Amino acid sequence: MKKRSLILGATLLASIVPLGLRSQSFKVPHSQTLQLCLEGFSACNMHALSPQEAQAVRQAAIDRNLADCFSGSPTCDKKNLSSEQKQELNRVDRDLNLQNCLDGYFSCDQKLLTDSERTSVAQVHRLQNWRNCLDGLGECDEAQLTPQEKQEAAAAKYDNNLQSCLEGIGRCDQTKLRKEDQLLVARTTEDRQLQECLDGSGSCEGVRAAIEGTSPSAQAASAATGVH
Repeated sequence: MKKRSLILGATLLASIVPLGLRSQSFKVPHSQTLQLCLEGFSACNMHALSPQEAQAVRQAAIDRNLADCFSGSPTCDKKNLSSEQKQELNRVDRDLNLQNCLDGYFSCDQKLLTDSERTSVAQVHRLQNWRNCLDGLGECDEAQLTPQEKQEAAAAKYDNNLQSCLEGIGRCDQTKLRKEDQLLVARTTEDRQLQECLDGSGSCEGVRAAIEGTSPSAQAASAATGVH
């Protein structure tokens, strides 16, 4: 890092010194000139290099361009790549595109996939869709599910909703619960409210309702037993 700073400083100084004085009072050391050329700076003076150094600079430029191409840099110049390098770059690009397709990224180009790769991508997406339907997370396209998978997804959706209602967090739709599960949720809610009342972390209104027999679970139990 220190060496690069010195090179940049020398380059800046060379650019601000008047042309007439530059040749008389300032001369960039040969080692710094070589480093400037190796790193591709515009201040490189190729005429000051030996044939061996010039060859090393040309090779460094080739290597730098190759690295730019493999990293997807806009400075990549594919015209300067050998046929073998172009083939390798195409292989890397196709592998990256396949991974983008598998991951569902918008940068996926289906036209670059082989038939077997398209089949694999479709299978991965169908499996991911099924998982989304089971977990209740992400987008779920039930049209892609088999009849058995639709039943499993419906059961998982019911269980997820019941769990949310029991825990009192997330989205809870008690209207979609069976009667016995609605009663279970009401009792669980009252138990949680009692604990919150006792430790002072919540209201005690629900506890009073349970004691007075006006809570949802008490009313449901009364209706079930016929006792009023």
